[in-house]
Amino acid sequence: MPRILSAISLALSLTSFAPAAEPLTTALALRSLSADDADTGVAVDLRGVVIFAEPQGTVFFQDATAGAFFQLKGLIAPAPGDEIRVRGISYPGLYVPGIAEARLEVLGHPGLPLAISVNFDDLLSGKYHYQRVSVEGIVRTVAPDEEGASLVRVDLGSRVVEIRMEEPPAGGDRLIDSRVRVTGLAAGELNNRRQLVEPYLRCRSWDDFTVLEAARDLGAIPGISPGEILTFAVGGQERRRVKVTGVVLASFANGEVYLRSGDSGIAVRRLTIEPLLESGDYVEMAGFPEMDRFSARLTDAVTLEHLSGDGGAVSVNARIADLLAGRHDSDLVTLTAELSEQYRNENGAVLVLRDGSRIIRADAPALVDDLLPGATVRVTGIAVVESTRRSAQYRSEPDQVSLRLRTAADTVVLRPASWWTSPRLATALILLLVATVLSGLWITLLRRQVTLQTGALRRRIGIEAALEERQRIAREFHDTLEQDLAGLSLRLDAAAARGTDERLRGFIEGSRNLVSRIQVETRNLVSDLRQEPGEEADLISSLGELVSGHGSGVPGPAIALVSPAEGTPALPSHTVHHLRMIAQESVTNVLKHAGADKVMISLAHAGDQLIMRITDDGNGFEVEGNTSGRSGHFGCIGMRERCRKIGAEVSWESSPGQGTSVVVTLPLGEKGGRA
Repeated sequence: MPRILSAISLALSLTSFAPAAEPLTTALALRSLSADDADTGVAVDLRGVVIFAEPQGTVFFQDATAGAFFQLKGLIAPAPGDEIRVRGISYPGLYVPGIAEARLEVLGHPGLPLAISVNFDDLLSGKYHYQRVSVEGIVRTVAPDEEGASLVRVDLGSRVVEIRMEEPPAGGDRLIDSRVRVTGLAAGELNNRRQLVEPYLRCRSWDDFTVLEAARDLGAIPGISPGEILTFAVGGQERRRVKVTGVVLASFANGEVYLRSGDSGIAVRRLTIEPLLESGDYVEMAGFPEMDRFSARLTDAVTLEHLSGDGGAVSVNARIADLLAGRHDSDLVTLTAELSEQYRNENGAVLVLRDGSRIIRADAPALVDDLLPGATVRVTGIAVVESTRRSAQYRSEPDQVSLRLRTAADTVVLRPASWWTSPRLATALILLLVATVLSGLWITLLRRQVTLQTGALRRRIGIEAALEERQRIAREFHDTLEQDLAGLSLRLDAAAARGTDERLRGFIEGSRNLVSRIQVETRNLVSDLRQEPGEEADLISSLGELVSGHGSGVPGPAIALVSPAEGTPALPSHTVHHLRMIAQESVTNVLKHAGADKVMISLAHAGDQLIMRITDDGNGFEVEGNTSGRSGHFGCIGMRERCRKIGAEVSWESSPGQGTSVVVTLPLGEKGGRA
């Protein structure tokens, strides 16, 4: 550890004795630093001449290579023309690097250096930023700026640049329209991205202005027509002030005025809104010519003469095609067209006008009440070319043209819109579509209802026909078969009364019992046929009658009925009939084929199912081959068919010598088995 500390101490001592980096000695070297490099605090030692100094702010000086600056921060400000030595460190500055922690030394007073002659593009490039430069141009305006300062605007030809003067205006109006040379500090407005937004010059006194060509007297300025402004001249256009006389077409609140001089209109932007001008007034104005988007206009204009008119200005009748051809730019025109739409914007309202396939926008001060799309209107306003396009070589033509309406009276409705406007037509079509859809749905529902009613009617007719047929069959059974059975029973009774031998008597008694049983079955059948299909019946009672019909006196097995203590749900009569007939068929099969001693009919109610089981102790049989239907045997098939009609299932449980069980499972519906 002691060795490590010794090594560190030796390294620090060697570092402290290392030679320092050479300071920057030219302004160009300082300006060449990037913002990041300048932020590291590079040593600076510069000599130069002061070109502009703020008493408590920043001092600007330059050497033979470029310009630089530093902040006083308590130092006494040197005078312009002093030669100084400034030592310190670099810092990024807002646009170009400057000197921080400055130490100032005044070396002498050789005077101001010669100014560099520049144009607007040179100022905008920034290469002469914070250097003494001079520009030449025509003075546009002179106006007070801040307290004790002035703002002068000078036209350099391509652009107008601001001159920020440290003295108040002193007879500055005499400079307007004069050609001057201005010497000052190149500076500018900066943004937070270290970009030069707009260059300007800073001057200390009016001595920095040199008049190269004096301004002309307003009375000596020649009059000119709008068609002669900025046209070709052998010596070139000087962009000096010109004078135009004409009739006021429109005057807007922002100081913009439109005049008609001769057959042409021209836009004029005044310095002040005084005097107030009205449409129809006669005026004489002087201003600087400037090219607008399509034709020349006057800017920074002043009113020389003003005579109130006795009526409004006369407009020129035009079509949209004329405006798109650029024939009436800046003139007052009257246009007849169809209104496509009207909407509000931040400046008032916009009317979209249509003439055939051509569309134009009209800017109005406010929305026009009760004006609907489709109306035919006549509008009067100033035609303004918004943008241009190159249509052919050496030619520029309007691309978009608009109208500037002066008041609400500039819009006249010639023919109101048809009641069938596009929104109303769309609404009507939507309502018609909705009505059609609803009608279709109603027809569909009606057809479905008719189908349901027809089906119900058909079922009702079928039920009525079946009931009628059942009643007919019941009548026939009662009037024929039952009467014949009654006659047969009487004959058997008479035969038995004659006292035949015992063997014959037994046969006759058996026949009488059989006939009695057939009579009972016939009466039950007639009763079932007489019942309505929807009526309810008691299954236990019906099966009890079946059991009692096979009572004593009839040879065969003993038949018993076992029913649940709580009974069974009431079932439709046709369901009870089919269950009883299934039980009857099962018992008949036992009598014919089983050789059984006992037959038991049992009922069980398990949840939502009713189970009927017919069990015997007979011979039994092989289920698969004997229940699928054999030639001449249809009992099992009939039982399956009856089960399908009532929604039940039937199965056989049997094997040879083991007896047989017929199991019928009936699902009970939500209403207690009404299936």
